[in-house]
Amino acid sequence: MFDRLDDTIVAISSPPGVSPRGIVRLSGPRAMELADTVFEGPERPLRDQTTGWQRSSGRVRIDRTARVPGEAYVFRAPASYTRQDLVELHLPGVPAVLAMVLELLTGAGARPAEPGEFTARAFFAGAMDLTEVEGVAAVIHAQNDAQLRASEALLHGELNRQCTRCRDELADLLALIEARIDFAEEPEDFVSTQKIAETLDRIAQPLGRLCRDAPAAERFEVLPTVLIAGRPNVGKSTLFNRLTGMDRAIQSATAGTTRDLICAPLTLAGGEVLLVDSAGLREDAATEEPSPADDPDRLAERASRQAIGRADAVLLVVDATEPFSAADDPLFGQLQGRAVTIVANKIDLMTPAERSSRQVQTGFKPEVLAISALSGEGLDDLRRAIDRMLFAGQRSHETPLLALSNRQREAASEACEALQRGRKLCAESTANEEPIELMAIEVRAAMNALSLLSGQVVTEALLGRIFERFCVGK
Repeated sequence: MFDRLDDTIVAISSPPGVSPRGIVRLSGPRAMELADTVFEGPERPLRDQTTGWQRSSGRVRIDRTARVPGEAYVFRAPASYTRQDLVELHLPGVPAVLAMVLELLTGAGARPAEPGEFTARAFFAGAMDLTEVEGVAAVIHAQNDAQLRASEALLHGELNRQCTRCRDELADLLALIEARIDFAEEPEDFVSTQKIAETLDRIAQPLGRLCRDAPAAERFEVLPTVLIAGRPNVGKSTLFNRLTGMDRAIQSATAGTTRDLICAPLTLAGGEVLLVDSAGLREDAATEEPSPADDPDRLAERASRQAIGRADAVLLVVDATEPFSAADDPLFGQLQGRAVTIVANKIDLMTPAERSSRQVQTGFKPEVLAISALSGEGLDDLRRAIDRMLFAGQRSHETPLLALSNRQREAASEACEALQRGRKLCAESTANEEPIELMAIEVRAAMNALSLLSGQVVTEALLGRIFERFCVGK
């Protein structure tokens, strides 16, 4: 792929499956010419359009006699994603139709694109750096809101901007250090050891924050888990369905209806979580040893108790119409030290006077939320409480969230370590002995690490690992 950048490539760029619109993308020196073999518009041929950023409506030929409505989007080099001539054919997203158009274009001389080849051409043309390329790959594979926000920060060049600022300052510093080395016999003092130390400290601060505060990109691949736990028949499944907007959990007044762990995503202000509905827990079940031939209810309870140990947060659902004391409840005792919110359900069965009286009797506090899963009353407060448990202190959606992959974190750490070694050399310097040559080596090492981070220095093996994550058409 990396040695065939002048071929004209073609691929289906829209996701698999049926959709209102499908996209076939061409890039390369013959993109306009080959697109003309299947696209018929009322205007002049695409190859005669000398300016880019144009849309033409017409029809796309799928065989000798059949045509489908379509549009051609023309992007002339260098004002295109790949910095080459690029054409996108938009037509009905029917897999068979898209495959027929793709076959016609490959038959006319286009080469099927390899995974990530469009983005690879953008990278080699200088349209994006390696961190932005990794952002494209991360966007493709994002499975939740947190992943998507972190991917967009990479895609929009936030990491590269930070690296470039630090690298430019280091380059200026290195030039002064090397001038001091080359003209050591001259009276001119190009840069003092104190100035070197101050510059290294200033550059090390943002890099240190990046290494310390940026979460691992791999962490976003797993959603935090919120488990709904409680006694049988307190309304856990009704609450699960109401929060997720799905009817995945069976609701019944019969205790023990839910026997399996049921999961669904839940979107909150701070990000997505995985909400888990569990079987009801009986007060005496924790002390019993289930036998191999135990009944399904016992096995379901054992799975629920194991899920409590793995959950990031727990919603302990209780019946608001029944007596409850957190201090005396054995289930609540098992949850000590964990992120727990007590949810008093079924307040729709209580009169206002009963609600007030019940609150006094049970000692309800702000962390105990009174709700009705049936009517939806109090669920907004519950969503906010879950959000606080899991996302309190994290950045808002408006703040760029940078997450580092293992490769990026390793390069950033190497830069920080080189700066620390350089700073130590400055601290150990004396009037009679200043290891200026060693300082230059550490500054250069930090610059090389930042170059690896941003992709200014790359190897074919590294590019292969990055682009193998792409899908065809991107």
